[in-house]
Amino acid sequence: MKKITKIIAVVVLTILSVEASSQETCSGYYYITSNSGWSESEYYKIIDVDAATLTDVALPKFTASDGAKNAIDSDFGSGSFNTPIMTTEDGITYVPTTVNWPVKYHLAAFAPTMYTSAWSKINLVGTNPSGAGPYQSCTYNDNSVKTSAIFGKPGFIELSRLPSEILDTPPSRHGYIEIDNLPQVERIQWSYSSTSWKRGVKADINYNDGNGWIPLRWLASDYSVWEATFSEQGYQFEEMINKQDDPDSKVSVRFRIWDGDSIHYKVNANDLSLQENTYTATMKPLAQYQTVRIHQIKVFSNIVPTEGPSAVRNVNESPIKVSVSGRNIILSEEAQVDVYTYDGRHLYTGVVKNIDMSGYSKGIYIVKVIDSNGLLLNKKIIL
Repeated sequence: MKKITKIIAVVVLTILSVEASSQETCSGYYYITSNSGWSESEYYKIIDVDAATLTDVALPKFTASDGAKNAIDSDFGSGSFNTPIMTTEDGITYVPTTVNWPVKYHLAAFAPTMYTSAWSKINLVGTNPSGAGPYQSCTYNDNSVKTSAIFGKPGFIELSRLPSEILDTPPSRHGYIEIDNLPQVERIQWSYSSTSWKRGVKADINYNDGNGWIPLRWLASDYSVWEATFSEQGYQFEEMINKQDDPDSKVSVRFRIWDGDSIHYKVNANDLSLQENTYTATMKPLAQYQTVRIHQIKVFSNIVPTEGPSAVRNVNESPIKVSVSGRNIILSEEAQVDVYTYDGRHLYTGVVKNIDMSGYSKGIYIVKVIDSNGLLLNKKIIL
């Protein structure tokens, strides 16, 4: 049910387009963010994760002295925390229910009292944020020029950008945040920042339809004319999921660091509807890459869940699905795969989504999968 049906007065919705109404150019750089905040929704805000409120002493803490600095190796940890499902009677004031929803974090450090790197540099360190130079009037990111809605807001979760401990050898130590099995989602709002100019982020979605994780919004690093240009002072984004009328819909969302791109295309700087050649950066899931900080995550749904998801998947286990179709092993997304006989003989290795096993005898096999985050899955199959 839409929350608007609970409101007696007529609510006038103001639709603020995050991407359309707030684009500006200055000296060839795009400033794409909503300083007015996210748009309103007529649906229930069931999830409201604000990093400023995540003060539990059990959460791994960010130990740097200010937000302009990165977390150190020992700060990062993995696990999960519960966030309450929210409800409302008037569509304005939200209160927590007794139902909790798990939020999984992998190699993350929590900083509930710290601000964006740009704000910290100006107010705590006394230095200029990144982006000074010939375009400094556009990219100074201080209060006299351009700020975002989260520029001076405390609280973030930093995701590890650490490389594999042994050069180019799994597992990756890149961090992510994940929320699974959300019902009838209408939209997702989220905000992020980084510690430097032009550092990107990846937001993925899983519709639980067997196709695994797919890009929801990817912001490329080190690409001057596009969105990540102002990452140091922070962004707010709004993703329209439009599953509110599907009672069987369950979606999962995750946020992770930018580690290159082998799928998407960049847009034409003069015509945002045109696509040009692929990004020059390649996937580097095992290398040290970019810093990402998640500040807030809000989820809107057509229903207020009365119970949490039945189980929380181990955050250290790969979410990739492995299935059998005929004489083929099928993965939900491309990954590093090794196939063994049941007695341990190594038969196959490769980075694939499909393995043709027609040349092997019937029997029991062990499939070992390592995904782009370095997470492991062992699956027993019968052919």
